Amino acid sequence: MNLFYKIITFKPSFGLRIVTGLVGIVLSLATCGIVGLTDMVAAQLKTNDESFEGRLTEAGAKVYFEQCARCHGLQGKGADGAAPAISSVAFLGTKTTPSQRLKDIGWIGTLEGYIEAVTASGIPIKSSQVWEQNHPPFSQRFGGPLRDDQIRNVTKFVANWKQKPFTDGVVDAPKPGAGSGPQPTPIPLGPKENAGLEVFKGAGGCTACHAIRGIATGAVGPTLNKLASTAEKRVTQADYKAAGGKATDAAGYIRESILAPNTYVVPDCPQGACASGVMTANLDKILKPEELENLIAYLVTLR
Repeated sequence: MNLFYKIITFKPSFGLRIVTGLVGIVLSLATCGIVGLTDMVAAQLKTNDESFEGRLTEAGAKVYFEQCARCHGLQGKGADGAAPAISSVAFLGTKTTPSQRLKDIGWIGTLEGYIEAVTASGIPIKSSQVWEQNHPPFSQRFGGPLRDDQIRNVTKFVANWKQKPFTDGVVDAPKPGAGSGPQPTPIPLGPKENAGLEVFKGAGGCTACHAIRGIATGAVGPTLNKLASTAEKRVTQADYKAAGGKATDAAGYIRESILAPNTYVVPDCPQGACASGVMTANLDKILKPEELENLIAYLVTLR
């Protein structure tokens, strides 16, 4: 009781009061400093994390361009007969809606998990006749060329398209099972068209740049799977006519594209915008007249 009484009646000296006040101020400032420093460190760590993630995504972009763009396209929009779009809304979904593609195939994991799994191990079983080739494995664990960190980086890059996925100009994958049934019997090529196919694969040097399902896998120029059908539509387009195009049918368009390739340069190639001056401009000098006519006859059959 005496101790309690002494405590409540204690009257510190003026000097002790000053020392106590100074200690309190120092402790308060120290507390504020620690709290502020913690907030600064947390903010800096978040910035560092975002910067690090950005660098990984950039590294993934390099891998994508070197390994994936030849089939999926530079913008991930896909290529007819080669590979589906992986930058489309149907594949990626949006911030509020899930991927329709993953829903169609019954994938219960994450989008990133699917991209990483397919990139690493490929798709060994062919589920549709729409694509000529199965997706190959890219991870070194499955005989591919990429390390695991490169697989993760390219996954980040592809998934990053979800910020603003494409809705137009994409080649989306068909529903499961679509295109896997009996296929129409292709119309056999005649002697002239067969001779043109040999020119395409040989003297014309076309396979170096162009892809045709089952024939060539070039990724520089546009895919030619439906060249004749595309040509018939293109000769009616305003941009084709504005560029000086003179053709009125598929055969004329193909002939013009071979003899004067820079008259009209198509907008999209597998690895980005098609560039003027890339295609050989003197094929009429390289090929014999008969070879040129045979080549055109073959290309007109592509529908």
